[in-house]
Formats: sequence, structure tokens, C-alpha cells
Amino acid sequence: MKARLLLWMIATRNSFVTLLPLTFLRVIAELILSFPWLYYQQSMAYWLGPDWREPLRQIIDSSFTLFGLLLAAIVSAQLVFRLPSLTRQRQIAPPLMVALSAVINYLIITVLLPNVSPVEFSAEIILLGIIIGLLSAELMLWAAKQSYLDWLNLPVDSDTTFYHAMRLSPAIILNGLVFFSTGMLLATTPELPDVTRWIITWAQSDGNGTWILSTFVVLVNQLFWCIGLHGSVFLQGAADGALFATSTVAGFESNLALPTMLSNFVLIGGSGATLGLLIAIFIVTRRGSQNKIAKISIIPSLFNINDILIYGLPIVFNPFYLIPFVLIPVLLMVISLLALQFGFITIYENAIVSWTTPPLLSGWLLTESWRGVALQILLIALSSVCYIPFVRKAEEKRHQKAMEAFQLTTDTIIKVGNSKQKIVTRQDKVGMIARDLAVEMQNAIKQNAMTLVYQPKHDGDEHIVGVEALIRWTHPRYGFISPVVIITVAEDCDVIHQLGRWVIQQACACKARWNEAGYKSLTMAVNISPIQLTDKELPFYISKYIQDYGISAQELELEITESSEIPDTNLTDLILQQLVDTGVNLAMDDFGMGYSSLLYMRRFQVHAIKIDGSITRDVLINSTNADIVRTICSLGQAQNVHVVAEYVETSEKRDALAEMGCDIFQGYYHSPPIAEADCLNYFQTQLDKPVKQFELNYKT
Repeated sequence: MKARLLLWMIATRNSFVTLLPLTFLRVIAELILSFPWLYYQQSMAYWLGPDWREPLRQIIDSSFTLFGLLLAAIVSAQLVFRLPSLTRQRQIAPPLMVALSAVINYLIITVLLPNVSPVEFSAEIILLGIIIGLLSAELMLWAAKQSYLDWLNLPVDSDTTFYHAMRLSPAIILNGLVFFSTGMLLATTPELPDVTRWIITWAQSDGNGTWILSTFVVLVNQLFWCIGLHGSVFLQGAADGALFATSTVAGFESNLALPTMLSNFVLIGGSGATLGLLIAIFIVTRRGSQNKIAKISIIPSLFNINDILIYGLPIVFNPFYLIPFVLIPVLLMVISLLALQFGFITIYENAIVSWTTPPLLSGWLLTESWRGVALQILLIALSSVCYIPFVRKAEEKRHQKAMEAFQLTTDTIIKVGNSKQKIVTRQDKVGMIARDLAVEMQNAIKQNAMTLVYQPKHDGDEHIVGVEALIRWTHPRYGFISPVVIITVAEDCDVIHQLGRWVIQQACACKARWNEAGYKSLTMAVNISPIQLTDKELPFYISKYIQDYGISAQELELEITESSEIPDTNLTDLILQQLVDTGVNLAMDDFGMGYSSLLYMRRFQVHAIKIDGSITRDVLINSTNADIVRTICSLGQAQNVHVVAEYVETSEKRDALAEMGCDIFQGYYHSPPIAEADCLNYFQTQLDKPVKQFELNYKT
């Protein structure tokens, strides 16, 4: 049951988040309608006519009136999406059909209940939308499992939409009847006692009435917002509006002590005094989702509109912000009432200030004194300080969850490997992170935020003969990104062409610098993906980079990886031939464990074959791997091509691989991948071993 309640909470919170576009529309309309500048209001009336506000009011009213209906539909769809998937076709309830059932049930209930309308906006309507959405989903899932409700028993090869519509119609009708009966029963139930009116009566008879009512209003407002309900809407409708009615309570006029004071001195930036929360977020964070949402919320918060922050951060159902969101406004209320009671400020009744008037300006207009401004500055600073520790804790949790999600994405990409499904097409968190990485990868390429490291290659006499260029990317949020993830995401999003050209250009530029230092004999190996062999511009760019940096084609070796199958097309064959014509050397990477290694050797002429690391890694303890290495080496000798062994970590493994027939070795036994600056030092240490030009003529 606990797990089910958690699903209900998640579905409810995510539904409010889903409705953010509707909230954005309303926020923009409210800002245009209530922008607190007299000249602006007069100009709008002059240019657009005296009735210019009416369309905006209709947009705002429509966004409110549709909220409950949309909430019921989205809550039901969110819940059914998250509930355990059913495997039997005849038990599946598509989210769209469940949402339709929720809409029908919502209309039934709101029509039957007294004093409730399906086209009104109130705390009761929002609460009804949540409850109806949750119950509709649960009932639909139950009804979908009942075979006796599948009256037509349609074959599954029917049109999918028609199949689900006809199969689930009896279940939707049954659910509608259940809600109709419930609505009829609730309509005859006596109304609950009006607790709010009782509290007002008690407060008016007490000497501390203002303190009682203010505390009640703030706590109720904040607690309602914590679960996604508009607390102000509930308070304005409570006790038929009596809560904010003008009356004298303990020496204060309640319309001043409550609505005016709350809007301008307590709920600064919106419910929860979230202008202080925004400042705290900017103090604690420099990047991440909290920082991004805070930036988006700056302008609305200056006009005391914080729906984006509440639903986007989110604050709704967020345990990290529950305590400060409820208690900080109480603290600000106490300070504001004391300032009012002891005469530090006086709120003038004739001041023209709306609830959207920005802080500081409202303080000046309400009090006609610097004291109102000073009090607001104090309250904003105090709320910011109080929010800071909670923001830090929330940021730590956010970072932890972000890294867990990224690790899951990395593990999934590596595990899926050469799967036919593209990672970026997934609709879950893994797909979202992969798509985000693709966008940031493009920016990183443009900004040269990636780097290359180089791992040396040695021959049988331990002479250095070249290096392999390897890409590295330290992400500003996730840190080190696995090269497997980089290549997989780049291939899935067609960024591989852009990335590949950047790598080749950087490698050629580096080789030119080494040539100037006297290391022209070394070769530079660069990996290219089979997908790059569909790029008609690849041979042109390689020739261009070779010419631009003044290196010879023989100094560059292209290692064709088998991350995916090399396309068997005339275009690919043409590009391969054009690459050969440029004079660069071609090598077959990951040989032995890829798609069609042997077939590829018939399609293009190779200079070297690099044995897949999964074979060489265990060659000392796996006799089968040793036999595979010997076979590949025999093939290499027969074809007169180099055989490169990678993952050479020890002298024993190097000697064994040399005995089996390998003639070039790459691995930590010689050197890990190192930065360009360190390469020159490494080359210098090899000077006592004469650097030899490693050439091998092809048999004709």
C-alpha cells in the first residue's frame, strides 16, 4: 500500500508539472493584464481601446476553468503509465482511454455535486480532479482485467484504436455508473461544519485575533500549495469570503492585516516567500536544474507569481522544501505584524497596490516611507538565509540523482552496445540524457571543449612507431564521459560526422607540431566510425587537413571501427576507394569480434588489422583466445599486413602475443594514453632506442 501511495503522489506531482504550459499561458496573461505601471495601463487603453483587458481575462479564466478537468485526465494517464505493465493484450488499458474515462467521471461528479461546477476554479475542484483521476485509473485497470466486460471479444488483428475503444467501452460505462452512484450519494450527504467560519468567530472574540487569523491563513495557504492546490483560492472562497472581509480585529483592519500584508510583506515573490528561495538557489548553485528553473522564474517572481518555481522545481510533494516553505512565511508574518503593531510601518488604506506590484515598489507605495522598503529588504534577506541550508541539501540530492541517472545511461549504452535500437529514441530518462548529451556534444565540438590523448604503439623491438588518437570529454556536470558513450550518442544523433572531422583535424594539427619537433616518422592513427563512410565529404576533408597542416598522407592511419556494420553500398565502396587514393593507410579495428571482419578485407585494402581487445585481454589464460590470435596473425602474414595487439599490460603478455605473430603492441605495458604535452617527453625517453620508420610494402 505504501508503494501505491507513492505512485499516487508521483503521478499527481508530475501532472501539475505537465500542466506547466497552461500555467505559463496564464502567467503571461496576468503580467500583461496587471503590469503595475500607470503609464503602461493608460497606453494599452489608448492603443487597444478600453476593453483591451477582456480577452486577457477570458484567457486567464479559461486556463482556470479547464484546470480541474485536465488535471483529472492527466493524473489518470500518469498513474496508469507508471503502474506495473500487464502482459496480456486483453488486460491492457491504454492511457488515452483511461484519461477519457477520467474526463467522463469528472463531468458526472461535478454536475451532480451541489455548489460545484465543472467550469469553475477552486481548491475543491483541484482536489476533485486529483481524486477522480486516481480512482478512474485504478478502476479502469481493474475493469480491463475482467473478461466478462469484453462483450465483443474482437480479434487482435482489428484496427488498434477501434479494438481498444470497443473493448473498453463497457468498462468506461461501468466506471461512469459507479461515479454516478457516488455523486448521487454525496449530493444527499449533509455539508460538513464550516471550520473556517468557526475560527473567524473565535478570532474576533479573542484579544489576539489578528495573530490567530494571520497564522491560520499562512499555514493553510502554504500547506495547500505543498500538495499542489492553490491555497489563496481556497482562502478567498472559505466561509463565503468572510476571511478577508473588512472588519476591525484587535486594533487592525483585517483587510490590511491579512491580504495586503500577506501579499506584500509575507509572501514576497509568491507563496512561500520564494523570492528568498530564488536568491538562495543563486547563492548555492551555479548550474543544474534548480539554477535553470530559478533563472526562468526570476521575472514572474518579481511580480509575485511563482507557479513555475512551485511546479517546476518542484516544491509540490518535495520533502526537502516542506519545512522552510511552510515556516518561513510564518516567521515573516510575525516580523511584519510586530512592525505594524509597534508603529515601525503604517499601511495606508488609499494606496493603489495590486498583488503583482514588485517588492520594494509596493513597500514604498503602501507605507509612503523608506521603512516599508527597508522592512521588505530585511524580510527578503532573512528568507534567503533561512532557505540556504535546504537548498544545499536539495542540490546534493539532485546531483546524486543526476549522477545515478547518468550512470544508468552509461551502463545502458555500454550494455546495449550495437543494438539496432537507437538510445536517443528511448522515451525514458536514459533517452532524455542521451539526447541532452548530443546537444551538449555539438556545443563542445564548436567550443573545442573536448581533447585528444595519444597512446603510443611499439614494434617487436620496443621501438615507438606511432600513436593512436583517443577522444576525451570532461562534462561540466557529469565529469568524465566514456568514449563508448560519446561514440554511441554521436552515431545515434548523426553528430558523428561533425565529431569525426574535428578529431581528424585536431590529430593532423598535432602531428604537424610533432613533425616540427623532429618526429615525422611516427604515424598518427585516428578511429573512424563505419557511419562516417557514408559521408561524401570525408575524403575531401582528410585531403584538406593533410594539405593545410603540411603532413604526408602516409603519416595518417584511419582505423575503421566495427561499432556498427559497414554499409554495403556503392557509395561506401566509392568513399573507401577515395580514401585509399588520398594515400592514407586504412586499418581494421576490433578485428575478430565485429560484424563481418573477414568480408571487409575483401572490400578494401588494409594496412593493418587490430585484434579486438576482448580477445587479447585474456590470451594468457584462455587457450581459445590464444588460438584465435594465432589464426588472425597467420591471416595477417598471408596478407602482408601488420597485426596490432591492444590491451598489452605486462611483459609476459607482450612476449606471448609476439610469439603468436603480433608485430605491433599497444597498452599500459608501454604507456597509458597521454596528453600532447607529455608525448614529447615520452618520445624523448625513447631516443636511446632508435626510432625506426615502420614500412611494409603490399604484395602485388
